[in-house]
Amino acid sequence: MECSLYIHIPFCISKCSYCDFFSRPDCGSLTDSYTDALCAEISAVMQRHHPERIRSVYIGGGTPSILSSGQILRISRAVSLSCSLPDGMEFSFEVNPDDVSENLLSVLEDAGVNRISCGIQSMSDSVLKAIGRRAGADENMNAMKLLAGKWRGRKSFDIISALPLETETSFISGLETVTSFGPEHISMYSLTIEESTPLGKRIASGEIPYDYDAADSMWLSGRDFLEKAGWHQYEVSNFAVNPAAECVHNLAYWSHGNYIGCGCGAAGTLYNDDGSAVRTVNAGSIRDYIDFWLNGREDAENPAETELIDARTAMLEFFMTGLRKLDGVRKSDFERIFGSPFPPSAENLFRRWQKLYPDSVRISEDSGSFSLTAGGIVFLNRFLEQLEL
Repeated sequence: MECSLYIHIPFCISKCSYCDFFSRPDCGSLTDSYTDALCAEISAVMQRHHPERIRSVYIGGGTPSILSSGQILRISRAVSLSCSLPDGMEFSFEVNPDDVSENLLSVLEDAGVNRISCGIQSMSDSVLKAIGRRAGADENMNAMKLLAGKWRGRKSFDIISALPLETETSFISGLETVTSFGPEHISMYSLTIEESTPLGKRIASGEIPYDYDAADSMWLSGRDFLEKAGWHQYEVSNFAVNPAAECVHNLAYWSHGNYIGCGCGAAGTLYNDDGSAVRTVNAGSIRDYIDFWLNGREDAENPAETELIDARTAMLEFFMTGLRKLDGVRKSDFERIFGSPFPPSAENLFRRWQKLYPDSVRISEDSGSFSLTAGGIVFLNRFLEQLEL
């Protein structure tokens, strides 16, 4: 079995107002015991599944870069002792701009990390303050300068369009600045407003006005800017300087690949021969997680939930995730994964859309691939609503 490994660090110094990811602020006293528990889980899970090949490792959060040098190296060592890592395998690590230093970069290199993902989000101080980011524009600049000058691996910068107080002018200006530091990869997300977040509640109450049409326009302007600058869009929100710089780890998610999740709140999915899958989600109590993996309490329950994904649901996910990619889905991949012919209903829908919206769909008869174009991918949700399997 080939798989990717995701490792979740659920700690933040402060939580951004838009964030709906699993993380807890002000848990610094638990990071050391959490690191030990995480290393125990990595060892146990790898021993249980015995993956033949690790495709990629991604340490995300939360804010992994708040860990100490020793904690980062312990996690890296646990991974390398538990499984064989191919030479040159993509090993990504998320950092907050505030935490970037020459020492951190040196530690990450020692840990085997060869790709850093840095959350810039905006280059406007007023925007960053409005969403509760602890790094301002100056900290963002300093981090990008260090990464450009001192980091020998690959670097990816995240930026979010249509944040509160962001204008199209300031957003494009921020993109110009971010790309000037020579990243190989850009993740450009459109702000997702989650009702449960502080920002979602303020927008819902009318405290913060929000123009959804203007938000869509801003993201499209950002995409146009990147395309004109020569960037290669390979997924809805992701751009690379060339195909070789695409994120291997995220492609595993979008391409129906196996992945294991370790850490509190992490998820993993492993596929069976018939295309069905077992999905495991670690529960969100950090103390229960530590109790189970570290303290060995007899009354502690395994803080994970397991769900069987039947083949039909997995087929739907095949199209939901696969069509996020600009190269779409292939008949041969579907038939290999599920052991059944490519659904005629899906092929018919693609051909119907090609007649109705010729600029939105791309069909390759030679390779048996079906995809939405850069213009058509904006309507992905509408396409999926019409897909019947």
